[in-house]
Amino acid sequence: VNMKKIYLLSGPGTIEGFSNAVSNELKKDLKDAKTITFISSSPENHEKNINFVYGNDKIIGMINHLKGIANFKVVNLVDEMNKNLDINSDVIYLLGGNYETQLSFIKENKFDEILKNYNGILLCTSCGAMNVAEYGYYSKDEDIEKSFFYNGLGVTNITIDPHFDIENDIQVEEAKKMSFEHVIYGVPNSSCIRISNNNVEMVGKIYEFNNGNVIEYN
Repeated sequence: VNMKKIYLLSGPGTIEGFSNAVSNELKKDLKDAKTITFISSSPENHEKNINFVYGNDKIIGMINHLKGIANFKVVNLVDEMNKNLDINSDVIYLLGGNYETQLSFIKENKFDEILKNYNGILLCTSCGAMNVAEYGYYSKDEDIEKSFFYNGLGVTNITIDPHFDIENDIQVEEAKKMSFEHVIYGVPNSSCIRISNNNVEMVGKIYEFNNGNVIEYN
């Protein structure tokens, strides 16, 4: 029986790849995976998506980050140009980037229902990991002056703050303040949360913010 597994990831970024801790988990889960579908966060920009997945002279590309981890025979990329592809595959990968454009693209194409009922391995990076939550969380930054929650896809009830840096006082204070509304998990780039059959596992350092308190895992 296939069992849904969800990875809530901050990284990898364009260069550095997955941390050893995250890679080791992925190797176990992806060893038999043959097909992967990437879902874009900038569906209008096909060229950018191609580079993001396959790499170019500036960025390594997600499929290359996964090379030492899994051996995919079929790689699909879903954006405006190929939105009629069947997204069902051994692995579905929600790419990072802009949370809003990805969320509306997923909803417009009714991928949300597929993701909810999906029994494969769901890898979610950055905004992808924000979007699969029941409540996505956006921490204030240079673009947005106020942190907020938004309605995500409801594939999991775990809300994360990706690229979390415990040394960043503003990020920490915002998470504390906002955690009176919903629990937030701060996920640094080298860590991830792995959910398997509702069993939640913290890989690397994770910070849980709950009613203004912070609990550190690992």
